[in-house]
Amino acid sequence: MAQPVTFKFSLNHKAILSRIRRLPKLVNDAMDGQTKKDVINVIDEFKNGIKRNNFGLEALSELTIKSKELKGMEKPNAPLYGLGDSKKNSLINALAFRKIKNGYRLYRRRAKHHTANLPLNILLAIHEQGALIKTKNALIRIPPRPVVDKAITRALKKKKKNEPSRSVKKAINKLLKTGNENMFKKLSTVKEVKN
Repeated sequence: MAQPVTFKFSLNHKAILSRIRRLPKLVNDAMDGQTKKDVINVIDEFKNGIKRNNFGLEALSELTIKSKELKGMEKPNAPLYGLGDSKKNSLINALAFRKIKNGYRLYRRRAKHHTANLPLNILLAIHEQGALIKTKNALIRIPPRPVVDKAITRALKKKKKNEPSRSVKKAINKLLKTGNENMFKKLSTVKEVKN
């Protein structure tokens, strides 16, 4: 009668099984970090595009520029950036993010604008879509300046160049072969920003 065959798994096999059990948490943490980076990148693109005035927005009228100059604004020629970064509740600081159950969400802040009697989210929507405003003796046209859409488009283009899925595959292979989790730590680490 034939002897039963017994298998003895190597220590390496047990180590690999242990590493595989850790994978879901490591991948989830890495993807959570990537989501946070994506949201932060949109905010960065939003702020940089406004600061540099390179979104290709319709220029301000001479009347608006003169009005901003009279008010002593730092950047009277730049759409949506008259006072620069000097006020927390200005349009440059209208976007923020928050942690949600499955990642992060970009949102328009509801804080009241530093001079307008409107919340930032409403004021930003007016500038994004454009509007006609009736005053006592004139009709003022605010042209659309879709800075949020432009910021998202720029952030997505940059993300496409640095797609994280290849990095995740490399991190999984390195973990399985060596047990080293450093690549996952890099993927889940996000520079801290004030929000």
